[in-house]
Order: sequence, then C-alpha cells, then structure tokens
Amino acid sequence: MGIIFRLNSGQKTYSLFSSPLQATLATIAFIIVYGMAIYIPTKLLQNKSAIQNQRLELENLSQYTSHIETMYDELRRFRHDYKNILLSLNDAVENRDIDQVSDIFKRVVIPTNVNVETRTSVLGKLTEVKNLEIKSLIYSKTMEAINKGIRVEIEIEKPIKLDTNIQITDMLRTISILFDNAINATLKAKQPQINLSFFEDDDKNTQVFQIGNSTQEEHINLSKLSGRFNGVLTNSRHGLGLRNLRSILARYPFIQNNRSSKDYWFEQQIVIYKVSQTKKK
Repeated sequence: MGIIFRLNSGQKTYSLFSSPLQATLATIAFIIVYGMAIYIPTKLLQNKSAIQNQRLELENLSQYTSHIETMYDELRRFRHDYKNILLSLNDAVENRDIDQVSDIFKRVVIPTNVNVETRTSVLGKLTEVKNLEIKSLIYSKTMEAINKGIRVEIEIEKPIKLDTNIQITDMLRTISILFDNAINATLKAKQPQINLSFFEDDDKNTQVFQIGNSTQEEHINLSKLSGRFNGVLTNSRHGLGLRNLRSILARYPFIQNNRSSKDYWFEQQIVIYKVSQTKKK
C-alpha cells in the first residue's frame, strides 16, 4: 500500500517508507483525508439545501399568514362600510329612488360580497390540507387564477398530509409547475376553468394530486409532452417547467405521472404510492 518504485537497471525495490507500519499508517491517513475531502463538501451542500428548504417553508407560511391577514382586513373594512351602505340604501328607499338602490347594490354590495365569499370559500376547502406550505401555495395560485377570470373548483374532502417520503420542496415545485401550466393553457380556452383535487385512495394505498384545465384544442397529443420537448410546446417556459417536473419526479420511483386529454380538457395526476406498498411489490 505504500509508495514503491523500481529502478530499471536493477531488481531491488525501494520504498519511501522504512517499515510496513509506516506505509500502513500513511495509507490510513490518506484514506481519512480523502474521506474528509468528500464528506465535508457533501455535508456543506446538505446543510445549504436544508437551509433553503427551511427558508422556502417559512416563506410559504408567511404568505399563508398574509392571506389570512388580508382577508381579515377586508372583512373589517366591509363591516366598517356596511353601516354607510345601509344608510345610503335607507335614504334611497325613503326617497323611493329605485335607480339609486339598484346602483348601490350592483356597484358596492355584490362585488364586495363576491370577493369575500370567494376567498372564504377557497380557504374553507383548503382546511383539510395539513401541510401549511402546500395550503398556502394552492391558495395563492387559486387566487391568481380567479383574478385572471378563471373558474376554479377545489375538491379536498378528507384531511390529508403529504407522504413523508417526499420532500415538501419537491412537492411545492411540482404543484407550482402544474398550476402555472394549467393557468397559461386554460386562458386560451373559450371557458377558462381549472379543477383541483387532492385525496387518498385507500384501496390502492396512494395519494393523488390531480389538476385539470379546459383547453383550446379538442385533443392534445400527449406524446408531445414527453421526450426531448423539441419544438412541440406552446412556449419555452412551459417546456422548461415540464423538464423540471420530469427531473423532480425521476428521484421518486414510487411516483407516477398520468396524463389524459379529451373533449377540450387536459388532466394531470401525480400518483404517490406508499413506500410500504412499493416494498411489497
């Protein structure tokens, strides 16, 4: 194991070490140094990744808290303005000014009520999601879609928490990619709509995140959504998102990505097989 060399002109072998013990100790020292050279950078990268994950989780939690505070402020303002609205309506009623009553109702009451109901409805449906980061992201993307005039339906009927074998940051990136692509695609449809569901299939021992959107095309060629993505996507950003999605899911052999398209509707499923079941196969 020591460093040995041989002279061309003779048969003697010379070693840099005077004894086998020195050679052994030098070899052990080399292995330790080499191991540390690999371990330390790897550990630093792991710590950096953990810090980034914690930062992302805190950002999403902060966003969710911000959404709650925004809703509370809007409800407080609505309650504050409610008296003024009633006084205006009262004056209009006493004066039998139907036009003014109609104007106040359409201009003030309906928009405010719709905005408050929309936000509370979305939050109400997300109460079953037990990961605050995922809850915040879905809420943020849903409100973004609604503000763009997209109809959004959410179905989460039972409490659900992301399988612990998946990094929360990877799931957040996956949801973000799928939601962004759904928003961009459905805006071109005649009736923009997105349906989202997150549930557990006890019979198959799986968790399923499903998102669908209306499309401009009656049918999408699914083969164009795989492979190298050369010249087949609507824009480079969409293609990059799909490549990133494929890269993320490649790290999880127990996750399946299903796609379907028909009747102006495109749907993607992220099917997460529980590891306990995967091991049995």
